[in-house]
Amino acid sequence: MTTGASTLRLAVVNQHDEGGATAAAKEVLAWGPSRGIDVRWFPDPKSPDDAADLLAQLAADPPDLVHVHCWYQAFDYELLQRLGERLPVVFTVHDVYVVNQYGVECWECYRNALCFGCPGLEMTRRWRPNYRTISRWRKRRVNRRTRVHLIYPSEWMRRRLSRSEWAKHPSTVIPYSIDTDRFSPGEVPRAAFGLPDGPLALFVGNMYSAADHRKGVPDLLLAWPAVRAQVPDATLAIAGRVEGITSSEGVQLLGEIGGDRLPDLYRAADLLVLPTRGDNLPVAVLEAAASGLPAVGTRVGGVPEEVLDGKSGLLVSPGDEAALAAEMAALLSDPSLRTSFGRAAREHAVTRFSRSASARDHERLYRSLV
Repeated sequence: MTTGASTLRLAVVNQHDEGGATAAAKEVLAWGPSRGIDVRWFPDPKSPDDAADLLAQLAADPPDLVHVHCWYQAFDYELLQRLGERLPVVFTVHDVYVVNQYGVECWECYRNALCFGCPGLEMTRRWRPNYRTISRWRKRRVNRRTRVHLIYPSEWMRRRLSRSEWAKHPSTVIPYSIDTDRFSPGEVPRAAFGLPDGPLALFVGNMYSAADHRKGVPDLLLAWPAVRAQVPDATLAIAGRVEGITSSEGVQLLGEIGGDRLPDLYRAADLLVLPTRGDNLPVAVLEAAASGLPAVGTRVGGVPEEVLDGKSGLLVSPGDEAALAAEMAALLSDPSLRTSFGRAAREHAVTRFSRSASARDHERLYRSLV
């Protein structure tokens, strides 16, 4: 806690959901009290998603500051503007929905002005008003009118929004943090998860429909037979909610793994693979790195800030199934290289993404805005 600092009353606003954004939002619950920050969580998990009720609760007992994470699946997009009219607000930008949609084509697209000519639409719909352009105009209007200080979890996200209306707002880059005590190296038998012995590649993430290719699961499954051809006893374990996928030779679906078991799952694996096609700073990569796991990922979003290519893991171009297979096979067949990369991954996680560094930077920002 900052010496002599008074207690700061913080309201965290985050929709009822799980995932990386929620994990990042919950971090302040862990370190806040030790730094003189009294944290309240909105909306209450037992209450319905009602914007008027949420605003009334904040008005009845105003905090010093509101930290918004994700709200747009539970509330109208305009909630951010209404919050900024009443209280000081910081907003952590977790994804590109604030300027586009969730489609893969939106993550690396810098045509933020109107979204005409979008490759995510049929040719006949691209050059006239459609749901994407209408949504973009609406968000653009709200974004311009909102009083807010932005937190970017990655340098990539800061660059990504630098050509949009968000660029006029003050901003700070504060990476996601990870509990490096909870996620730490160790050995856990694979039998604890019903997995066979032999080299084990792990994917952690969600695929919400058969058409949801953002995390690259279809690319991974297409690449896997080539890995098995080189490492016949290798297993690919997929942890998370995946729709439209079934187990196959050398591929086991573990389903959603509870947070209490997740650290042991990383310890049981040999490497993490995340062939994402659109991401900010995926938390799974940080969890794996803190656990001493090397990663095979893609040069997408903030992933190169997490994976030091050739030092703590290997990066390939998104959608390059041959390169993905080659790099997975190279690591799965070389224990000494995995050990070297794993040590570097752990060191990078502790140095760059520790909870203490994130707490310090968040507290400094909070107190400067109050």
